[in-house]
Amino acid sequence: MSESSAHLATRIAVKLIQRESITPADGGCQDYIESLLAPLGFVRTHVDAGGVTNSIYARPGELAGTLAFVGHTDVVPTGDLAAWSHSPFSATIEDGILHGRGAQDMKGAVACWIAAVAELCQAQTPLPTLQMLITSDEEGESIDGTIRLVEQMQRDQSLPDAAVVGEPSCSEAVGDTIRRGRRGVIQVRMNVHGKQGHSAYPQDADNAIHRAAPALAAIAATDWGAATDGFPPTSCQITNIQGGTGASNVIPGNCSAFLDIRYNPGNSFGEIKAAIEAACHDIDCTLDFDHVATAFSTPDGIFLDQVCDAIAAVTGITTCRDTGGGTSDGRFLAAAGVPVAELGTTNSTIHQINEQVALHELQTLTNIYRHIIEHFEVSHD
Repeated sequence: MSESSAHLATRIAVKLIQRESITPADGGCQDYIESLLAPLGFVRTHVDAGGVTNSIYARPGELAGTLAFVGHTDVVPTGDLAAWSHSPFSATIEDGILHGRGAQDMKGAVACWIAAVAELCQAQTPLPTLQMLITSDEEGESIDGTIRLVEQMQRDQSLPDAAVVGEPSCSEAVGDTIRRGRRGVIQVRMNVHGKQGHSAYPQDADNAIHRAAPALAAIAATDWGAATDGFPPTSCQITNIQGGTGASNVIPGNCSAFLDIRYNPGNSFGEIKAAIEAACHDIDCTLDFDHVATAFSTPDGIFLDQVCDAIAAVTGITTCRDTGGGTSDGRFLAAAGVPVAELGTTNSTIHQINEQVALHELQTLTNIYRHIIEHFEVSHD
């Protein structure tokens, strides 16, 4: 990679980080992206919804196929500002490290993709049709973000043939891991109803915590079966329990619990819902199920091979095709039938105080992205 493109990726990342964009704010990032892409032949389509800034940037290609980059400009809150070594939106560079909120998640990757595209366009390299799908609602509720972009492209019949999601997928070095899928997410709010009373007169009360405990124990002990399709096994974690009035002598009339379930494609929402309901069948309770995200997986094939080949060509690394971690906006593209690979920087400081990325990671990622774009071929499977 030329010195100029390495410098460009860093310069763009600095400019993006300096725009404060705590979710769902965009902070002018997408206007800045437009200023960089418009001279390269990209046309921006605004798909704003619910106070969220969403953009499709598209450039017609000279070669067959459409390749998309999927990303976000919003970041998580900073936390304690006094705990940061450098102001989180100063984008300070020190000893080869770029500091700031969004450096890894994921303004760095957005900058690398733009730098790769810019270098290829300036070299007049024949390219496929390129899209950048950018939202400011990935770190928040994800209700009016990438899903709205996908809906717009479905209406326009402009869905890409494949998509690279710039999530920070790697562990020790850029390219060591891509995400080809993610587990689904189900969240359950459980409210158990009893009767409040004095602890000295238990015969006149119905302890809601006592009612909830066996059901929660049964849920925690549920065998969800073996992991499938290269996924981690399904996990159900009881993350919150609340009950009682705070008084030591009052039997609680209500108890609430929150369940966070990460499931692989070997299970389904219906199956999991039925198992939770069965564990609670003999207690008076209400269950509120929220199917936050559907499990998805991109099968092995030409697109994942192209991504891994690009990584190998640039770094020599044999890439792990992984399905771990939480969920991502890749699920919305996958649900529409688009093959998805998540590839970004390392993820050692995401969402943390003192988030940072090494400049050499940005250089490597830019070069990998350039290779993916330059050698993209449409699968005919």
